[in-house]
Amino acid sequence: MLKEKIKHIFSQTGPLAKAMPNYEVRPEQIEMALDISEAISNSDHLIVEAGTGVGKSFSYLIPVAFYTSEYNVTAIISTNTISLQEQIIHKDIPFLEKALQMDFKAVLVKGRHNYLCLRRLHSSNFKQKDLFSDEYEMGHFARIFAWSYKTKDGSLYDMEEQPDPKVWSMVSSDSQACHGKRCTYYKDCFFKKAREKIQTSRILVVNHHLFFSDFALGEDQKDILPDSDIVIFDEAHNIESVATEHLGINVSNVGLRHLLELLFNPTKQKGFLLSIGDHDSMEWVEIARKRSDIFFKKIGNYFLERRSSNESDSLRIKRPGFIENELAPPLLKLSESLINAKHNANTKEDELELSGFIKKINAFNNSIEFILNQKLEGYVYWIEYSRDKKINKVSLNAAPINIGPILKERLFSLPRPIIFTSATLSVEGDTSSSPFRYFKNRIGLSDIKEKRLGSSFDYKNQVRMYISKDMPNPDNLMDYSKAVAESLKRYIGLTNGNAFILFTSYSLMNSVYEEIEDYLVGQGYNVLRQGDRIGRTRILSDFKKSPGSVLFGVDSFWQGVDVQGEALSNVIITKLPFSVPDHPIVEARIEEIELRGGDAFLEYTLPEAVLKFKQGFGRLIRSKKDTGIIVVLDSRIINKSYGRHFLRSIPECEIIIERINLV
Repeated sequence: MLKEKIKHIFSQTGPLAKAMPNYEVRPEQIEMALDISEAISNSDHLIVEAGTGVGKSFSYLIPVAFYTSEYNVTAIISTNTISLQEQIIHKDIPFLEKALQMDFKAVLVKGRHNYLCLRRLHSSNFKQKDLFSDEYEMGHFARIFAWSYKTKDGSLYDMEEQPDPKVWSMVSSDSQACHGKRCTYYKDCFFKKAREKIQTSRILVVNHHLFFSDFALGEDQKDILPDSDIVIFDEAHNIESVATEHLGINVSNVGLRHLLELLFNPTKQKGFLLSIGDHDSMEWVEIARKRSDIFFKKIGNYFLERRSSNESDSLRIKRPGFIENELAPPLLKLSESLINAKHNANTKEDELELSGFIKKINAFNNSIEFILNQKLEGYVYWIEYSRDKKINKVSLNAAPINIGPILKERLFSLPRPIIFTSATLSVEGDTSSSPFRYFKNRIGLSDIKEKRLGSSFDYKNQVRMYISKDMPNPDNLMDYSKAVAESLKRYIGLTNGNAFILFTSYSLMNSVYEEIEDYLVGQGYNVLRQGDRIGRTRILSDFKKSPGSVLFGVDSFWQGVDVQGEALSNVIITKLPFSVPDHPIVEARIEEIELRGGDAFLEYTLPEAVLKFKQGFGRLIRSKKDTGIIVVLDSRIINKSYGRHFLRSIPECEIIIERINLV
């Protein structure tokens, strides 16, 4: 019986204990594994919130492996972060396969664009002088070409140094320029081999972005993920945001410029059209480029004239046809010209490349029409604008306001078990209703089983939380940033650095940083700030390597970051993480709730903030040996009635409320 087998596997005398030194039985881990096993057996939907340290991946991998093996069915395990994905495929599964002496038949699934296309590679090799602008791009192409003869799977994951995106886009696998079985290189096709491996595997490890990009294509267009019998969503608290992104539409001046320059770059006299001598299409590319500059400049001006503040980078569009689509005529003419070129192509390779460009140009044009005409109700439409040294990026966007009905109809209606797990899915309130109500409502779940499991960590003895009692109102940025900076001197000193300082906006972070940087440097701390021209991975690596570091971070450092040991002993939450109410998606969701008579703050704004707060709290304790402090510099957590929702939703720990002399 599987239930007894699972209990034995996790027991002190089981195969895990024999394979793992210092193995400890975790009752929460066993309970989670048994619940998942039962849900799979009964084809139930199940939510499991399990605290940090439970060992969630083992709890679902073991029952999934037994079911997929016994019944020869397929399971998809979807995560939000690459780090968890790699942990599952490179660490957890190999360990379990050895301990349990069984083959999981698992594979890491990557999107098509991650694979090298041999046909496009060799076609580009003959035309590289026309395609690539300079020695830099030619060098990247040469490295890709040399790598193609030794790569194991032909994917970006197999490259030591990531290639230039423009060069890779000319040689990567593309569904719109694929010849399928008629291709000369079909036998050696890396993407075909990857798909064949997927077809013979039982456990597919993917990320949410791949899952929902494939989901957004619809059943008739899917080319990556097969139908699955079991779905596990780990880091499930990210589902709504990722699904919204992939069910939406985005077009930008940068994206169109990139596409047009792949066709023809008049400044550098490079591009695909030059390689085939199509001068008519080159002229239409130049016309489309100039019209694009005018079109997106008008959109940018429209944004600048109407944005709510200098900090805002988005503006909701409520009126269809707010600007005339001057791009449609040249894009249509360019498409027609490319169709003529396709009919007169000298080689099948050129015909395929032209087909891909035609589809992309038409898709871009259709997306603009969709957004400008606001063709669907239940969608929110907006402009995003950001300044850059080279070009101001302007984009048009559309997304469903509420993805719940879409997921309920197309994803959750199928008779198969779907498991949702994370350390942050519940919001503790004052009523007897489900603590998962917010999560369920947002993604369209109704008939589902629920389980809440604690953590195996001893938060009462591992964590102290400091709450600063008399901080100024966060709405007053100048006073608040000065107060935060002054408070940080004390709290960073308590742990001699080793601190994450989490912010909800770049404006507050930069203001505080400027106020306190000299002091921190003078105290000998290694000070790191997100956005200082180095990526998140590099910042995190520097933080771990340098004892006493202090890291200033915004959104992406609230979650998905795992720093164990003394290196991270202090997490400072400067402000309760309420969403900015003027972002178009947030505004539209609040509006929708209020139109039906609901309370948007209690139904959306507060739960969203509580879940993010829990994520920030969860950065501190990552193992049973970790200890440290959490600091909250937003006194609303104790001065406002809604503050109890935040405190009730985190593990019980020692709380110290104190007043800091800010004079």
